[in-house]
Amino acid sequence: MSESSTPKSLKAQITRTSLVLAAAALLREEGPKAVTYRKVAKWAGAASSSVGYYFDSVTELLHEAGMYNIQLWAQRAERVADLCEKLEPEECRARITELLTRACLPDDSIVPKAHYAQLIGAADSSVVTEAYRKGRVLLDAAIARILERAGVPMTPRIVVAIVDGAAVTSISEGLDVRETTGKLLDEAIEAYTKAAGC
Repeated sequence: MSESSTPKSLKAQITRTSLVLAAAALLREEGPKAVTYRKVAKWAGAASSSVGYYFDSVTELLHEAGMYNIQLWAQRAERVADLCEKLEPEECRARITELLTRACLPDDSIVPKAHYAQLIGAADSSVVTEAYRKGRVLLDAAIARILERAGVPMTPRIVVAIVDGAAVTSISEGLDVRETTGKLLDEAIEAYTKAAGC
């Protein structure tokens, strides 16, 4: 069964979806090399043969798992952007560091070290990196909405680079990820705002 074909029965749709969810969880927790038919089937509680029935290859399954993961991250950022747009611009500006941190970093249920390890591990699969690259457009759009509402003259790519750099520095030096990220974002926002004369 190819990627474009949708299973006809509800049971088949549920099975296929559970396989994608299991593959996405494996990808997040153990990286692309862990996504095998056998392991995905085990995590989904399905027969190994069902993975081969619904997906023509592990590559196809990895691509869908990668798309699912980046959509999760983009949705988190979109929820923060929605909240930001309900705030007055002044309040959004006052809370900008908190809002950007919430939009860019994984929530508290995910260990930052594991999150960044799996992002680096994505390099082991070209289809996962392609999915993450495509999905980045959604994440960048949500961050742009936050920046625009707060009147902060930065680009989403700069924000993500600062957040990711701060997170990796924090992890490698045993520092608090959110605190370190917040401080660096504060410094960057102040510098960009001064430079732009805002």
